[in-house]
Amino acid sequence: MQEKTNDIRWFLDLLKVSYELEDHDPAPLLEWLELKRQKPSFNAHLIGVSELGSWYTEEETGNIRHQSGAFFSIEGVRVTSTGLREVNDWDQPIFNQKEGGILALICRQDQGRVLFLLNAKAEPGNIGTFQFAPTLQATWSNLSRAHEGRRPAFADILLGEVSAKLVYSALHNEEGGRFWLKTNSNQVYLVDTNQTQLAYDEEQYVWASLSQIKSMALVDNVLNPFVKTIIAPL
Repeated sequence: MQEKTNDIRWFLDLLKVSYELEDHDPAPLLEWLELKRQKPSFNAHLIGVSELGSWYTEEETGNIRHQSGAFFSIEGVRVTSTGLREVNDWDQPIFNQKEGGILALICRQDQGRVLFLLNAKAEPGNIGTFQFAPTLQATWSNLSRAHEGRRPAFADILLGEVSAKLVYSALHNEEGGRFWLKTNSNQVYLVDTNQTQLAYDEEQYVWASLSQIKSMALVDNVLNPFVKTIIAPL
């Protein structure tokens, strides 16, 4: 892991210079995303919990867990409040995850412009299937390949296996009405592409300026919420 720092004044200075040079129009990115949505290779539909593969329901508790013991479980929480909410007490299911998530944007400089690498990520609950997501969006279970699949792209930057400058890293609480005591680590890395070659699938990733990203935050269902929280300090 890279050394953590929250002094981003030097990076904000780079963004000020970039603002005068970068593309502000999100139209090319929106068109690129729409083309992906027109030929999706990803399908999701709702099924019964009893039909899930690799997941099981504990007989004693009714909690739902993954057979690997990783990822998350669905458990119950009992809440007691003293007039702070609409009702004073309630029960509900809640996601419980042993580890938090890693949400990272990778950026580079190109002729004075700062560009961020967005991932057109397909998620089962997405409206439109594909939405722009951080360059890397994973849990430690993903990074350790608990799912027995591929290691996430750009994990080598996150793990310090290739050279990159950590702009900032900060923990953000996941939405507490659905997740039990979970935080995500929001991170930005600046990569010198003259020294480090970034190999990525151009059908899946696209470079965007901060101005374009902020413009897309005002467009319905194209920018996922994790990108919005990462760029908030910028």
